[in-house]
Amino acid sequence: MRILLLFLVSFFVFDKAKAIHALPDSTTTDTSTFKTPTDNHHCYRYIFMQSGISLPAKTLYYHNFNFFMNDFQYGITNNLNVSAGVVLPLYFYVSPKYSVDVENNQRLLIGDIAITSAFLKEPHKAKMNVLYAGYSFGDDYDHFTVCMGYFTANFSPDASLMYNIGGSKKLTPTVYLIGELWFNQGNQKIANVSQWELDENGNKQLVDPSNPLASPYKTTTNNKIVNRTTLFANIQLRLISNKNDTKSWSFGLAYYSNFGGEYDVQNSDGSMQHLTNYFSFPVPSISFTQKIGKVEPKLRF
Repeated sequence: MRILLLFLVSFFVFDKAKAIHALPDSTTTDTSTFKTPTDNHHCYRYIFMQSGISLPAKTLYYHNFNFFMNDFQYGITNNLNVSAGVVLPLYFYVSPKYSVDVENNQRLLIGDIAITSAFLKEPHKAKMNVLYAGYSFGDDYDHFTVCMGYFTANFSPDASLMYNIGGSKKLTPTVYLIGELWFNQGNQKIANVSQWELDENGNKQLVDPSNPLASPYKTTTNNKIVNRTTLFANIQLRLISNKNDTKSWSFGLAYYSNFGGEYDVQNSDGSMQHLTNYFSFPVPSISFTQKIGKVEPKLRF
């Protein structure tokens, strides 16, 4: 975990800010020869997180993460982008973002991420939303973005703050180090936690008081509110194709952890379990991206 954080902190250190390079109008390349890329066609995304650099108007960008998340990002204008995708098999999301240049290599951005489950029914249906604002610094090659968001979810009784940072560092013309970190702390509802029914003196009640040796205890289920911390970190090496620099593959490591919020489960046989609500899941991280180029849908109303 310390290694992931160390890499992410390294995104904040640059030798000097480089001049911003405008992307060409066309993203086609001559595939008959190998050329060293001179532009970074992948500066608009870290992994899941959008960067502060806006995708040009009427340009389409595709991203796949670990083969189960498929995402398209589109430039409505030079400042307004919208990203939408599916996380197989249950979730889909939409994420508009507006960014504006305020100084050389500096941008302010505001956006929203809305996530919902496609096929789950209540009470298992998940709904989450993050309304965020952030700051981005750097050119198309070396840049970082920091954001703070207002997080709400149907499994959380209270709203909480979401923090995330992302960055990109050019190592060679075709190799970039990219990463992002998401952090949230708040309350979470644990549904249907078994608890003993107590009498007025605080003693456990028997289902059959006439048979105290064999009777189980009365239990009921309640919802518990616990405080938990969620952390998601992802770091990758992005390898850009020499043959067609609008395509890239990225390889690395993702880490998800949910921890905190201790509670007790009380059973009808009189036993009790003390749970910590801890979950940790490291997994290899693979991404594919492609800048598709100019797409101008002709809509009739």
